[in-house]
Amino acid sequence: MSQEIKKIVYCPAGHSSNDIVFPSYQNSIRSNGNCHLCTKEHFIQEFKTWSSGNADIDEIIQEFPLNNNDISKKLQWIPYDNFENIEHIADGGHGSVYSAQLKNGIKYYWNFNTRDWKYQFIGYEVALKEIKDFRFDLVEFLEVIKTFDSEFIDEYLGISKNPSTQNYIIVMGLFYGGLHNFFDKKFCELKWQSKIDILLSITYFLGRLHEKNSVHCNLHSGNILVNRYFNPSYFEIGIDLSSCKSENDLIFNSNKNSKIYGSIPYVPPEVLRGNVFTREGDIYSFGGIMYEIVTAQRPFADQAHDTYLMIDICNGVRPKVPDFMLNWIPEWYSDLMYRCWSDNPSERPTAAELGDFFYEVYIKCQDNIVDDDVMQQLQIADENQKNISKSQKQELFDLFSHSSKLDPQSCFIGRYIYTLHGLHDLLEEIKSGKSSDPNLLLKSNVSTTSSY
Repeated sequence: MSQEIKKIVYCPAGHSSNDIVFPSYQNSIRSNGNCHLCTKEHFIQEFKTWSSGNADIDEIIQEFPLNNNDISKKLQWIPYDNFENIEHIADGGHGSVYSAQLKNGIKYYWNFNTRDWKYQFIGYEVALKEIKDFRFDLVEFLEVIKTFDSEFIDEYLGISKNPSTQNYIIVMGLFYGGLHNFFDKKFCELKWQSKIDILLSITYFLGRLHEKNSVHCNLHSGNILVNRYFNPSYFEIGIDLSSCKSENDLIFNSNKNSKIYGSIPYVPPEVLRGNVFTREGDIYSFGGIMYEIVTAQRPFADQAHDTYLMIDICNGVRPKVPDFMLNWIPEWYSDLMYRCWSDNPSERPTAAELGDFFYEVYIKCQDNIVDDDVMQQLQIADENQKNISKSQKQELFDLFSHSSKLDPQSCFIGRYIYTLHGLHDLLEEIKSGKSSDPNLLLKSNVSTTSSY
């Protein structure tokens, strides 16, 4: 039986559908005027029409249309005058976040019918993350980003620069807020199937990062972004990757650290001691997110985030689940959370193990299969939370009263922290009160909660 011969299609520029755009990626030519090779060539032609002001940044941005297999998903240079209706959202560890609209959109593909660019995202709302921290290495961030598949690039549209401040800007899709904001609003509506869905999504992202030999280094609920609708039955999440680093680079520079960047409750004890951040450290941080999913509270929210807390964490202290919530949480879940929080990194599960486990549980939740102890405990936990007592309702209400529960010297944004190694000579003086604690953050100096 003869095989059907696929017809070769040509564009007006002479490119054929048999041409190769990238290794293992054949050209696509469509009647709407979209030819991937034409698009690639026109991007190259326009390289000389713009500059970020930094040759290294230019080089990396220009690599995206050359090497990214999905020609429609490219990190681009976006002129600042393309933004309108700019409004401040929040201040974060590395700078400030603004919302804006893309006045003209961004280039999608070169249309050989109209001999002009086809634009996408015209009028689209975006987040502008303006980098004000001179220690933030944008080139390093872009080097890590370019190794990711297009599924990660979805969140990042491009790079820009504020002409007034000369600060670089990471342009992202606009999410409604961080995961903690979601829990604040929707915790009482969340059933275990939704919680498992959230955990599965996070571990999937984390697993893909680790497959690329990247480490997040700053995983917390403010960096896990939720779509604007906050719908418990259908939601999308994204993860801010601006703190990601290559694990090889981290290991290569494996000297003891005197300072690190992060939020103390989510930083693993080995890193607080001054050791390098590894993928096992990301799993410790994930344990904090597991805690938040079942309590709606950030870890150690009721105490100062200072050197004393760091010492406690290194001595094995972990956040406590309120007693009235214990029967809402399956025993296997608590065990898994504490495994993630193990002081020994080698005893923590991997992202792949967590993803496989949560995937199996999620499928059974969807199909209403209760065939083992894991699913039975999950079913009982849902029933217990559904049949909440009057006293439990009052305790839950009290728990959500942030004014009485959030310590004024807690801090849930990334910041620079002195490790115990860095404070070695000062520790006794800090304990005796002879020296002030450099890790004690005064609330008046900085916003202590933020997304992005």
